[in-house]
Amino acid sequence: MTSTSPRSTRHLLLSLVLLVMICTVQGCGVVGPPLPPEDIGIEAKIQSQKQAAENQAENNESSIVPLGEEDVTLPPLQPLGAQ
Repeated sequence: MTSTSPRSTRHLLLSLVLLVMICTVQGCGVVGPPLPPEDIGIEAKIQSQKQAAENQAENNESSIVPLGEEDVTLPPLQPLGAQ
């Protein structure tokens, strides 16, 4: 039988702990490409809200239809109850 020495067990355990730590730390990053600073923060949020408000105002103005005169002829009014 071969017995493992305490030193080799210690190295195996240390290697396992280091491997787990490396994998854990590597997984803490943000996935995806970096964002430019113009696209994040309060200023970018304010600009996007202003642009959304302008787009909504343009859509509201285009949906308003001016009322024209109607060409419907109505019958003459007759008083009710008068005989």
